Amino acid sequence: MKKVLLASISGYFDSLAEIPFMFKKADCQVDVLCREDSWLLTNRFHDHWVEVKGYHDDFVDILLQIAKSTPDKYDWIVMLDDATVKLMNERIDSEELFKKILPMTKMGNRVLLSSKLGLSVLCNKYDITTPKFLNYEEIKDITKIAETVDFPLLLKEDFSCGGEGVHYCEDMETLQQEIGKVLSTENLVIQEFIDGEDVGIEALFKDGKLVMYNAAEILTYMYSRFSFTTRRNYYHKEAIKQILEKVGESFGLNGFASIQFMYHRGRDKYYLVEVDCRTNQWMPYSRFTTQNFSDGIRFFLNGTPLKPLLEEKDSKMEVRIFDRDIRRCIKYLDYRGALQWTFNYKGCWKFIPWYDLKLSKRIFKKHLTDLKNKIIKPN
Repeated sequence: MKKVLLASISGYFDSLAEIPFMFKKADCQVDVLCREDSWLLTNRFHDHWVEVKGYHDDFVDILLQIAKSTPDKYDWIVMLDDATVKLMNERIDSEELFKKILPMTKMGNRVLLSSKLGLSVLCNKYDITTPKFLNYEEIKDITKIAETVDFPLLLKEDFSCGGEGVHYCEDMETLQQEIGKVLSTENLVIQEFIDGEDVGIEALFKDGKLVMYNAAEILTYMYSRFSFTTRRNYYHKEAIKQILEKVGESFGLNGFASIQFMYHRGRDKYYLVEVDCRTNQWMPYSRFTTQNFSDGIRFFLNGTPLKPLLEEKDSKMEVRIFDRDIRRCIKYLDYRGALQWTFNYKGCWKFIPWYDLKLSKRIFKKHLTDLKNKIIKPN
């Protein structure tokens, strides 16, 4: 049995809760490294908990000690969130440790890890289509910015997630206003806004080679179109696969990645806008699609052959995340969506995590609190 260590410094990140289940279904021993308040403990599918009592320094020290003193203890160490990837990327200076802990084989491309500017720079380096961009720190003149990148445009803070730190600017006036709201202008990206279809991707790579992927049309967002999503239609397309193969090989990806493209129908182009080298909440739900990441994990660790992809051309499969979508229904009083969950529309009850009572109890408790707050303190 292969042994994996799932590591996260974030306590609030609820997308971690079902990741151990995905690895357990791949016949792994699953240990978790996290703080007591982490969602990574809200499941019954981890075998051992390596406790972190402090914050960043304590986390780094424990993880580095494991990797150095017992390098063969784990067959795979997996970073589960952006904050963890960024923290370890800043602290590791050994190429051996870099390849052991971080999800890349090319240390020279480490600028990608948790940096939006880094992604844009690497896309240009490897001739991968991405929106036109500027580094605000190199210009700091909105007149010159407007002369280089057409409106509308986006401001993207270098380290941000969940749609936070992304500012939409329609004209010079809103550009000035939004720059004033930015927490840090260090490596602030000024990016062309692509008015197109948002394509969400979950992918797994090994030594730069694409193992498998799922692509999705976004059906609903939690907040704005820059925030996380609650319903998706999954499909496969050869053009996307070819781009992912180039991205994986160029960047040296080695592990999971949460990726986003914008597809401009008029130009017939996919623009790469995000590569987060970590898991996301959609990956355990791949069991409802044609590409199950538990099978990918077996291939990554054991070389177990993958099942052939047999889906019909252009077929789509709708998947919902129960926790997120119910919260969205409560927040926006989406009665239609709530009724769909109530009456098992299109069999959506299968997305409720009944398989894990520990997790489902925490989710239902949170939903009840949200509902009470909505009734008692309406927006």
